[in-house]
Formats: sequence, structure tokens, C-alpha cells
Amino acid sequence: MNYISRFFTIKMFCALILIGNSVFAQTLQTVTDNGSTSTNGITVSYLIANPISLAGAVLPTNIGTLNGIRINGSTTTSSHNGLTYQSGGGGGAAIGFSRGGSYDTNIDFYTSGVVNSTGNISHRMRIASNGYVGVGTSTPQSVLHIVNNGDNVDAGNPNQYSQGLIIEGRTGGRSASVGAQLEFVIPANTDGVNPWGQGRIITVAGNSLNGNAVGKMIIGTRRMFDKKGTGQQWFYGDDIVIDGAGNVGIGTLSPKEKLSINGKIRAQEIKVETANWPDYVFAKDYELPSLKVTEQYIKEKGHLPGIPSAEEVKTNGVDLGEMNARLLKKIEELTLHLIESEKRNTLQNAKQQNLIDQQQKDIKYLKSRLK
Repeated sequence: MNYISRFFTIKMFCALILIGNSVFAQTLQTVTDNGSTSTNGITVSYLIANPISLAGAVLPTNIGTLNGIRINGSTTTSSHNGLTYQSGGGGGAAIGFSRGGSYDTNIDFYTSGVVNSTGNISHRMRIASNGYVGVGTSTPQSVLHIVNNGDNVDAGNPNQYSQGLIIEGRTGGRSASVGAQLEFVIPANTDGVNPWGQGRIITVAGNSLNGNAVGKMIIGTRRMFDKKGTGQQWFYGDDIVIDGAGNVGIGTLSPKEKLSINGKIRAQEIKVETANWPDYVFAKDYELPSLKVTEQYIKEKGHLPGIPSAEEVKTNGVDLGEMNARLLKKIEELTLHLIESEKRNTLQNAKQQNLIDQQQKDIKYLKSRLK
């Protein structure tokens, strides 16, 4: 019998069991001739549902519109039936159909991870009656709910792959522009249609070396701008980058420090930790440069001693902690000069006052003589 012209309703208490090359196998015709149930395996080359259930891309809304193999479960409030595969060593796999307290129905997937003679299988995945998919759990709480034993933050060479969700990009080589991507899609129109990707996380190669696992992660949102110099499009921005050295870049693909930002920053508070704070300027043995030496340096270099030039700042930027320390040093040196200047002024004023007092006495004496 090359095909079955109509679907068969197979009533069984447990499962339809397909066993390859079993000595107990019998043809579906034999089962049909002997009755609708059998405890032995059934040998079937293929099954054809005739007529076709639904044409085109139409999705069924009622199970009665589908032709094919049907497994009738128990009419009790809770039941399990399924399709199973059993290997010669006792291992196997199964697709199970379970009914809950009402008419809600789940589809479960089972496999046996080891060869065993008992036929034990383990639950791997469930498609719940509400459409939620659970991997490693029979009670999914979201559209996709994955449960595993977790992964070690210090996983090294033995762990080519992690133990969680994996998105693999078949890039064909070490590419800095093509990688594995996770995209987030929401409607582009206010009426809820026209879905577009509007945020993504993409990982590309961190270098072009062979046999090298250094990666670069790029997080970006989509917006209308001229990214390639060829006109404005709905490009993804390379907004946040984590390179293979662990450096983070905002607005730059090539961060040079632990945090490189190409743009402005606004914050309520920034704390910079630094060493060698210039309190040593007030030490007794500190050699305070004279204003004459400083003046000569400014004439020759065009900037204060110990302070980078405008060209250096343009090329290398400014280290906030170091620059604050250098500026404080200059303020402290200036303060010492002001103190010395104040002392000299006070001494000079005292001398001038003594001179004035003496002159007043002399004038008073001369006046007395003239009388």
C-alpha cells in the first residue's frame, strides 16, 4: 500500500510507537484488518493526508479542519498521550500531548540523554496552551522562558559555548562588520503596523586573527542619519561599544580607555581618584620657583611650567585628576608668592611709616626752633 487516501483515527491508551526494523512490526493494513488497536509496532513507509487540509498560508482555527494522524486522548480532566521513538539500546525521544484541568492542551518534548535499558526520558521543552514556550521548564512564564543551571562568570577555554541562550552568526570568517545579532522590533506606525527593528545588540570579531575568540559588542538604536556619508537612511547607530580589551566606547567604535566618550557629558557629580596630591608644595624643603624663572619659561614656551600646551591637549586630551592636581599646585605656588609679597609689603609699609613718623618729628622740631 503506497499511500493512505484518508486520515486514520487511531485510538490508543498511551502512544503511537514507530519502531524501526522491529521483529514485532506489522503493516497498517494488518492492524486495519484485525481491529483498530494493537500492542505491536506498525511499519509505515509514509502517510499522506488526503484531501489537503488548508491551501496556501491559511492557518487553521479549528482542529477539525486538519487532516492527518490523530491521537485521541482520554476524556478525563488530565491525560497524557504522545508519539515516541525508541532505539535499540533503550534510549529514546517523545512528543507528548497533555490536557490540563479544562480543555487547555500542552505539547511537550522529551529526550533521553544517555543510553539506558529502562527507557527513561527527560522533559526538555513545552509549548503551553497559552502559546508560551518553556525550555528546561514545564511552567513557562513568558513567550520564551529558558531555565538551566546557569553559567560560570569565569568560564574559560573548556567552554566554547555558554550554557544559556546562544545566537550564532555564520559569518564565514573573522568579520568586523557582520556578526551575530539580537534585534528588538516594534511598530513604526502609530496604528500598530509596519514592524521595524529599532534596537539591537550585535557581536562582531574584535580582530582579524585566525583561531582567535576576541569579540566586540555593539549596542545601538535605529534613527535617520548619514552614517556612511552616502545620505540619510534608517541606520543603526554604534552607540555603545565594548571591545575585546573590555574598554567601553560611547559614540566611538575604537575606545582607548576603560570609558571613551565622543560627545558631551552632563552629570550631577563626578568623583576622580588620584594620588600625589600637591600638599608637598607647603613643605619647608620645597623649592618654590621664582616669578622671574616662571616669566622666562612663559616667554619661551607660551604656557605655564608643568601644564600641557594647547597642542598637547588637542592631541591627547586632559586627565582630569592629574590636571586638577597640577592646577592646585600652581594655585599653592601662587599663594606662597602672595604670602611672601604680603610680608614684603608689610615690611615696606612699616619702614615707610617709621620714615614718615621721623619726618613729622623733624618738622615739629624745626617749627619749634623758628619761634
